[in-house]
Amino acid sequence: MGELRSSNDYDELVRWAESQGGYCSPSLIITKSETSGSTAHAKTAIEGPNARLLSCPTSLIIDYDKAAAHIWEDPHACPFLRSPEIAIRLFLCNQRILGRDSPWAAYIKLLPTEFDTPLYYSHDELEMLRGTNVFGEVELRRHAWVEEWKRGVMHLPSKFNKTLFSWELYLWACTVLSSRSFPSSIVFGTSEVDSYPVLVPLVDSLNHKPQVPVYWNATADSFTISSGDSIAAGDEVFNNYGLKGNEELLMGYGFCLENNPFDVVTLKLRHPRMSADKAELVSPEMTESIFHLSESSPLPHELVNFFRIVVANVRETERLLALRTVPGLSQTAGMRCELDALGKLYNAVSMKLRGISVTGVAHPNKRQQSMSVYISRQVKILSQSLLAITRAMYAALHIQPESPDTEDMTFLRTKVYQRLADCGVNLDLVFSSPRFAEFTSAIKEGFDVSSPSDIRAADIEDQILVLFVSHLLISTPAEYSAWADAMHQRYNNARELDEDYVEDFERLFDAYIPPLAELNSTIFGEQKWTPRLMAWAGKVVDSEGVVVENCEDGRPEYWIITAV
Repeated sequence: MGELRSSNDYDELVRWAESQGGYCSPSLIITKSETSGSTAHAKTAIEGPNARLLSCPTSLIIDYDKAAAHIWEDPHACPFLRSPEIAIRLFLCNQRILGRDSPWAAYIKLLPTEFDTPLYYSHDELEMLRGTNVFGEVELRRHAWVEEWKRGVMHLPSKFNKTLFSWELYLWACTVLSSRSFPSSIVFGTSEVDSYPVLVPLVDSLNHKPQVPVYWNATADSFTISSGDSIAAGDEVFNNYGLKGNEELLMGYGFCLENNPFDVVTLKLRHPRMSADKAELVSPEMTESIFHLSESSPLPHELVNFFRIVVANVRETERLLALRTVPGLSQTAGMRCELDALGKLYNAVSMKLRGISVTGVAHPNKRQQSMSVYISRQVKILSQSLLAITRAMYAALHIQPESPDTEDMTFLRTKVYQRLADCGVNLDLVFSSPRFAEFTSAIKEGFDVSSPSDIRAADIEDQILVLFVSHLLISTPAEYSAWADAMHQRYNNARELDEDYVEDFERLFDAYIPPLAELNSTIFGEQKWTPRLMAWAGKVVDSEGVVVENCEDGRPEYWIITAV
């Protein structure tokens, strides 16, 4: 590489820091970077480990006490004791207003004035992120920072010209803090509970590289960064900002990393209305749960268990409550619950994936390159999650002997769909089976339909399923006898079928059974047909069914799981 030369401004930054007790290794050279503000390289080889690179004296670290004392004179008079970052942002604004008169002028003038974080994006650039978590986060963060700015300016002492503290200036200060700060708990060695972001001039000149070994050392007098390994002459010298995925890097710093091992897709799921028992299983004090998908964990156990709880019927909820107290056991509550949970999770992840726009740009600029990396990684993780969910459904159905290790999603989904016929029943199966020809013939004539599609279009699928399950409970074919016995134990009792519930089915019975009996007295004319029987069947349909997507045309189908 060519000879590296530092600019006068960076020389001045080093001289300023060293004049106050700071340190810059003579093997380092800091220069302006077109893509990241500044960059540091090794002029000569740096022998590691633990070679001191940069050090900032405590007197130059921009923290709450300095910011509050500068603006309000007494830190205790600052109204933002519980929000110290607001005081620091206002302090930064004022230092930039002061310009050369600022004691931090050597540092402030080197800070970027424009950023590549999404709050600086144009409308068209932001539209490229539609469907991602970042797209929604931008407006949430903008709103929060605007409200902070209004509060902050309102509480400025009268000696300050408030008109100079514009929103654009405050946004700049917010972004400086998000892109260059260190946690106060690390810089000062204090408790993490009250940690807040602080600025460490000179030390913040190094760019990020994940997993690069570095040492941070805090003393009463300074904060120092040292190398964990030897660094060859000419190589860039990096800091390690921590285990940050591209979403955090893009929002806070304005860049992304290819093949970032810490990338995640965050799923925020609001809690639906739940029974008291279910709420006990999902932290009743919370209104939403947050889960993280990654390449190493595309299907977190906690995420699957959340959906198990959401879809569980009463019996399955009781089982989940019991399993919770037995560590090491599988948390599944049975095939029906597992299929329903995985199916709804598949739909949720699939919907999120479909909402992300993937658009190519012929000659992408830096922002577009970062967005492309971020979006492609999000799409990859979501796709891997869908594959993992499908494999889990494959395993739940005990499909053998084919291996679920294939990445052929179509193969897996087809096998899952085909296997359902051995574990359950749906309208398509009923209408295609010769053994149920008498039942379906009466249904076709009585309801003026010719296929399951007609039934679904008429929005009476649940009612026809109640009639079919009633028929099964009466006729009890040999292959359904074990299932019918289980349904009798679970739902044909006073606890499940109270008078109010049975009464709801009297209208259905009066409307359907007499005319159907006229069409086929063999099936519908038996005395066993009662409102209570249909109520029992209704419980079975409500509690033992799952919605499964037809793998051929994507049509949702309702299956009643009959495997016991």
